[in-house]
Amino acid sequence: MAAVHHEDLDCREELRPGKTFVYTTGTAMARFLAEIEPVLIPHVGDEVLQQLPAELDSPAARLVLKGSSVLLVHLVAHGGALGFLVFGRKPDRPAFVAADLTACEEVAERAAVALHHARIHSDEATASAVLQRSLLPTPPPRLPGVEIAYRYHPSSHTTQVGGDWIDVIPLPGHRVGLVIGDVAGHGLHAAVVMGQLRTAVRTLATLDLPPGRLLAQLDAFAQHLGHTQLATCLYCVYDPTTGRSALASAGHLPPVLVGPDGSNDLLKVPVGAPIGVGSVTFDTLELLTDPGSLLLLCTDGLVETRGQDIEEALHALGRRLTAQHSSLEDTCEALMRRQHPEGHHDDITVLMARLNGIPCDSPRK
Repeated sequence: MAAVHHEDLDCREELRPGKTFVYTTGTAMARFLAEIEPVLIPHVGDEVLQQLPAELDSPAARLVLKGSSVLLVHLVAHGGALGFLVFGRKPDRPAFVAADLTACEEVAERAAVALHHARIHSDEATASAVLQRSLLPTPPPRLPGVEIAYRYHPSSHTTQVGGDWIDVIPLPGHRVGLVIGDVAGHGLHAAVVMGQLRTAVRTLATLDLPPGRLLAQLDAFAQHLGHTQLATCLYCVYDPTTGRSALASAGHLPPVLVGPDGSNDLLKVPVGAPIGVGSVTFDTLELLTDPGSLLLLCTDGLVETRGQDIEEALHALGRRLTAQHSSLEDTCEALMRRQHPEGHHDDITVLMARLNGIPCDSPRK
């Protein structure tokens, strides 16, 4: 793939940045890349132009090269050629000489290292994005007595996704487990830790543990992983037949509860230390919710703004959620647009649950 800098900015279509060139085995350019030897051409005259490899023989190449002095230097990292740099001087400037080769090779060496690291970074970012998205529940499950909507938006200012995760876990007796978590850091390692913790929560949920005990077991599990990264997590169990909810937090933001009458509260869930600290107990908040209440769980990317207190931002968020929309999906989408209309600096994860409840005379499964 080509990257071009030219003072006249007239590289034409053939040399546009991003254009891909394929040098198949046996061609002159393929042999040049394999030999890893620089080439110095003091003057590119008509005779030299006639000998251009077919891969470089184009009107744009002739326009740039004719009359110039040229140095071709390989981009080498870890013993392999990643490509090459073409240095050119206009005909009205002194031609390249052998003494210029050292400086050009130093530039090429630094560029090769940067390119190599960029490739590793890109591969890791792609792998972590695929892993994270594969672990996000899609589409939202349809469950009796509760309506679910969620969004995950990776940061627009980094190519690496983070360790945010959400989950909705069906439990016996129409109950549902709502989970949101955030592993510190970005990249593949954070995504891997996130996947391990998410799987552990799902496994522990099958044991029907209260939220506080589940987080304590999750913390013990994290100790055995040997990871140094910490994670926050909020776990809520909602029973639509009774309208009761139980919540526990491992260092996570408090959830927002909007009542059907428009009231909104920042739930005072007892906050324990993040997952990974070790030897921590987690207390549980139990409460009764009215049918039609809206519960919002989010990561700090949704409300973290420079110069604003997060708790104040959460209160403001609750006030915005009192606006009426045709569906929970519309409410979730409107919230994302309103909170960050011009992009964001951190990953944003939102989980909304409309706690509609199940009437007492409804059949139980």
